[in-house]
Amino acid sequence: MYLIYDILLQISLILLMPYFIFKMIFAGKYRKGILERFGFIGEEKKRKLADSRVVWFHAVSVGEVKAVLPLLKHFKEKHMDVKIVFSTVTSTGNAVALKEGFQWIDSLVYFPLDFYWVAARVIKKLKPKVFVVVEKEIWPNILRLFKKNGIPVLVVNGIISDRSFGRYRLFGFFFNRIFGSISYFLSQTQQDNIRAIALGVEPAKTSVAGNIKFDISHVEWPPAERDVFIRWFNIKNDDKIIIAGSTHAGEEEIILDVFKRLKQEFPELRLILAPRRPERFKDVEKLVSEKGLTVVRRTAVTPTSCLPSPTSHDVILLDTIGELSNIYSLATVAFVGGTLVNIGGHNLLEPAVYKKPVIYGHYLKSYLEMAEMLEAAGGGIRVNNIKDLFEALKKLLADRAYAEKAGSAAYSALEENRGATEKCLKVLESFMVE
Repeated sequence: MYLIYDILLQISLILLMPYFIFKMIFAGKYRKGILERFGFIGEEKKRKLADSRVVWFHAVSVGEVKAVLPLLKHFKEKHMDVKIVFSTVTSTGNAVALKEGFQWIDSLVYFPLDFYWVAARVIKKLKPKVFVVVEKEIWPNILRLFKKNGIPVLVVNGIISDRSFGRYRLFGFFFNRIFGSISYFLSQTQQDNIRAIALGVEPAKTSVAGNIKFDISHVEWPPAERDVFIRWFNIKNDDKIIIAGSTHAGEEEIILDVFKRLKQEFPELRLILAPRRPERFKDVEKLVSEKGLTVVRRTAVTPTSCLPSPTSHDVILLDTIGELSNIYSLATVAFVGGTLVNIGGHNLLEPAVYKKPVIYGHYLKSYLEMAEMLEAAGGGIRVNNIKDLFEALKKLLADRAYAEKAGSAAYSALEENRGATEKCLKVLESFMVE
């Protein structure tokens, strides 16, 4: 079966090569890390890992990177002699790992393509003692090679969606062997745990740890940078601020229409809009202008900017990577995107850590349990359409006491569900015993 998988991969590469060549020419993000994806790790990155025990952490993109950083931090603080190699699939995930995890990561790389020869080359060069993967990344060849080389595979914050579970069961004759090679599966929920066992993980090698995203902590925003942001964007103490984070196509138009209506009732209202994908910044900026609103990009202002006077616009377009978590601290109310369109959502807790009320749509997928916890505490509000979004925002903006109470409730829900990171840390350490 592995032979068939390898043949299909090779065919896919050949068929898609013209597309990726086109993308690499016209879209910079497709060129990033291309050599590393084919197993060519730079000498400097390999040198940093030489003559040391190595743990390899892997996170697909931004959400998974942010989720695993607390575990990475606690592990590194207790095991300073261990070197950390950290991999991502996306360029945005790579950028966030570099920005927020640089003090704990020894070598940052892009995850290799799952060709047998590529995976074998990377494992030989990195020589990890343990491989830690976040949430749901299942790559047959690399997991097969880890088992062959006696390298434990630890899944943290494990989740298996309805869709993935159905696919894995359909090809159970193949995936049961892959899941059976997992050394330990730490799941978010009991349902994830049951599914992992059904797919081939030994029951004794599974446990429910909870969601490590509840162990989120805010990244320190240097006061000087915060003051520059507030001053140059002319944010006043009595301004009401909506922050719409990690938005996708189809959501910005809804948010902007609601914002225009609300601004008629709250003249001091401002919107900070943070699209999820950098390649959409230009299109979103154009959309804001077409709605008749004034807009300024975040990158127009830096600590060294020499603007003639502070700028005051209806919308601030956050066109940076890794800064949204800090910006949430300025919110009166926060909306988390990927939830009004069928994306599945993003981390609802990033605003909650600053005691901000959280609004989101009904497309939640793997964030459903998190949403239910926030709602039970009174800190999360789920909306189904543009009317619901308008009413929810209006109520929070009009009643400061209500907004503060909801924000505190969101933070309480977060605090009550912490602890998964410590459970994952203990299991990881058990694999480090020589």
